[in-house]
Amino acid sequence: MKDSFSLDLYRVFAAVYEFKSFSEAARHLFVTQSAVSQSVKQLEGLLGVELFVRGKRSVAPSVEARQLYEMIAPAIGTICEAEERIDRLKRLDDGFLRVGAADTVARHFLLPYLKRWNELYPNVRLQVINRTSTEAFALLSAGKLDVAFVNSPVDTGKFSTKKCLTLHDVFIAADAFSQLKGRVISRGELCSYPLIMLEKLSNTRRSIDESFMQSGIVLNPEIDLGSHDLLVDFARINLGVSCVTREFADIDGSLFELELDKPLPERELDLCWLDAGTLSSAKKKFIDMF
Repeated sequence: MKDSFSLDLYRVFAAVYEFKSFSEAARHLFVTQSAVSQSVKQLEGLLGVELFVRGKRSVAPSVEARQLYEMIAPAIGTICEAEERIDRLKRLDDGFLRVGAADTVARHFLLPYLKRWNELYPNVRLQVINRTSTEAFALLSAGKLDVAFVNSPVDTGKFSTKKCLTLHDVFIAADAFSQLKGRVISRGELCSYPLIMLEKLSNTRRSIDESFMQSGIVLNPEIDLGSHDLLVDFARINLGVSCVTREFADIDGSLFELELDKPLPERELDLCWLDAGTLSSAKKKFIDMF
């Protein structure tokens, strides 16, 4: 077995074999004819055989050259295809990106960015997967997502994050609770009204529960929902006082915000990705959009 190998030598050999000419091979490879000649001589030395019979205007392959070409041509073709694919990925002319986001985030924040991405890079396929923050972190850890939009608080750990939006959790109500409008309400008094909140599995709900527990209050809402948009809808038909994220809620004239004596702490919408070395071209470009 030879102890020296150079793919470039075989590329040059293949070009000379196909064009039956050193000069034509040189033009195809964008190198000098002398460089082609030297490469062929080097390969002949490594293999210990004559590959081409030189003529004045062309060259003829030897028996060994024919055997060699038949064996290496498929491999060179495969390598060339792989290099072209990598180049397309770098140019964002190919590839895919897996994005995790809750449906509320996708609808109220992410849509214009997805539209812009599709306009700029139509050949990079986007796969948007609806998951809670906890589920998104699990998928990121398992390598099943490239990036995820997550409501804080989150345990960043081995993840990199980029802040996208400041979030404010507020309580809203409709006209059946008009006596609460325009005055400051204590957290204790708030709990005497029927509350509508997100289910306990959500990061948003956990954050609110923890904030109330710091005031010595355990929240026991009458209605737990899995959809943020339904919180607004339920409040609008006077089923209770809903806790919503202001930035994701359509609070029209039929609804009003309650003013608490101790407002809920601000949170963040973060873009997260696994901190594992160099980013792909698509992932880096997507992160840069935010």
